[in-house]
Formats: sequence, C-alpha cells, structure tokens
Amino acid sequence: MSPDDCLITSPLFFVQPVRNGVVARDLIGNERFKTIAPEVLALSAFFLDAATVGDAVDAGHEPVAIAAAIEAGVLVAAEDGPDGALAAARRWEDHRWSRAAYLLFSQQDLAYTEPTDHRHPHAELVALRRDTIRGFLEQQEYPPIRLADVGNRGVIDLPRPDGTDDAVLNLDALFRRRSVRGFAEHPIPLSTFAAILYTATRNVRIANQSKLSGDPFYLLNSFYSWLQVYVVVQGVDGVRRGAYQYDPEAHQLRSVAVDTSDAEILACIQHQNWIGGGGFCTFFVVQWDRYQWLYRHARAYVNLLIQLGEIGQELLQAVYAHGLGAWPTPALHESNAARMLHLDPRGEDAMYFVKAGPPRPRQS
Repeated sequence: MSPDDCLITSPLFFVQPVRNGVVARDLIGNERFKTIAPEVLALSAFFLDAATVGDAVDAGHEPVAIAAAIEAGVLVAAEDGPDGALAAARRWEDHRWSRAAYLLFSQQDLAYTEPTDHRHPHAELVALRRDTIRGFLEQQEYPPIRLADVGNRGVIDLPRPDGTDDAVLNLDALFRRRSVRGFAEHPIPLSTFAAILYTATRNVRIANQSKLSGDPFYLLNSFYSWLQVYVVVQGVDGVRRGAYQYDPEAHQLRSVAVDTSDAEILACIQHQNWIGGGGFCTFFVVQWDRYQWLYRHARAYVNLLIQLGEIGQELLQAVYAHGLGAWPTPALHESNAARMLHLDPRGEDAMYFVKAGPPRPRQS
C-alpha cells in the first residue's frame, strides 16, 4: 500500500441499522461482519468518492485502519483490474440496482432449516418441519388474512360458476389468448366476472383447505398465503362501479370505494392509457406479515415474484376461456394504489395489475 494508491468504497459494501446496532456486509466476498471498527466505517464514508491513501492519511485516518479496510473488502482499487471485478460490481450501483444486488447476493448459498441430503428419512424431515412451525406458533400466532372494512358499503355475494366446481382450464384457453390494449365499452355479464375470479383463485382455496386440520405442518403450504385480490369494476352487469376486495373463500366482493374513476386507476399504473372500457381491473396485493411469518429470510421474495406470475397466469387463462382479452403490467405506483384500495400502507402493497374486458373490435 503506497500513498498514491487510489481507492474507493466497494459498490457492494452495505451498512444498515438494526435493532441493536448496525449490520455490515461485503457482497463481493459474501461476508457478513460480526463486528466492524468505527475507523473502518469512517473510511467507508471517506472513500465514497475515489481518493488516494495519502489523501486519507492527510485527513487523519490511520494507515493500519486503511489496510484493515482493504483486507476486509470494504475498500477496493478505484482503477479496475484485468478481471473487471470493479466494473461488474459498479454495474449494480450505476444502474440503480443496489437494493436488488443486496437481495440477490446476501441470499446466495443460504442454508435451509432442514437438511437437504438424502441421509434423513422422510418421517424425520416431516417431524422437523412440524416442530419448526410449532415453535413459530409459540412465539406468535399465524397472522390472519386482513379483510377490508366495508363500512356501510356492504358485501356482494357472487353467483357460483355453472358446471364442475373449480374446473381446471385446459390448453385450449391458451390457444384463444387475446392480449389486447383496447377494450369495448359494453359491460361483461356478472356470471362471467364471477366465474373468472372463482376459477383463478382455485389454488387459494385448495391451500387454505389443507390448513383446516390444525396440524402446524400444513402451515408450510405457503402457496398464495400472502395473496389478497382487489378488483376495480368498470363495467360488469349488476355491479356498481368501484373498488372491491375479493374473498376467494366466501366468493364475495367487499366494497372499499364506490364510483372509482379511470383517472384514479391510471394514477396507479403510471398513466398507461389503455385501461378504459368495460370489464374490470385486478390488483394482486401482498400481505407481508403472513409471508414473513413463515419465511424468515428475504430469499422468499424471489419465490413471491414467481407466485405473482403464477396467479397472473391463472387469471389470464380464466379470462381467455370466456372469450375476453387482457393486458398485465407490474408498473404500479404503490402509494396511489394503496390509497385507492384503502390498503394498510404499513403491511400491504399492490404488486401486479391485470385489466380484463371485451376486446375492442378491430377496424377494417
């Protein structure tokens, strides 16, 4: 280390406050520091912009602390080496992906609670899972699904679909797919609207049914445990325009707002002006405490995104099966959606949006 060496704080060094202090982590080496000297933290702030070792010494920093920060990976060479490691690390910061980098790298190679080799019999693993969940329950009850307060607006019982209960849609629905960004003004039948919601949430009811035995093992069935479904009715026969929470178990709409305008919807999806016309808009909402109660590390966030895609596909298949069109987007303005849907901003977020309705006829 010479006075002319130019250093910079690692783009993948993170410090965040926690209940009893701070957590520091170097994601390049994927190392979490149990302790970190105040001198090293001070150096991480000093070298946010590239500077030489001599500059740091002139500012009052000790060479021994600088050497320790380099060894720990907190400080790295400001000029990239032949391996391009600094450029690869900077890519996340330069493109404003630092938080995604923290999520990705801090969860890599994370050990599971249960052993993953093949030396343990199935019964032993089941017992371990059951005991783990029982321990969670002793600390805190499993959070219930939050049902929206309807006030004096009321609840609407929806008609059950005709035919086989919870019928599984076949591939024919995919072949009839109609991804559209233009919708006709006429409303859709109430029976169609109700059948789409009921069919799309089939797996929600299956997962909930498995938990009724009271056996803590089945709380591990996390499939859609986080899910709340909200719809904004724009044109459905017999249903007043407005925002509703859909209850998949009761097959009911719980009114949260009336006469919701297209302008209010547009403010929730970055003003993408293709949502007009009949039909309805669906917001898939995450109730964080239910998912975080079960998963005690952030790697589950990736699984949550996968499940968002799955429930989105199930809704789309139900829409296509009824001859309607749809268009999804994740480009939400979360705060506006929370206000429109009357969500609890401390524990609920809208994360995915689908507009469904009658396709606008193509002009010849």
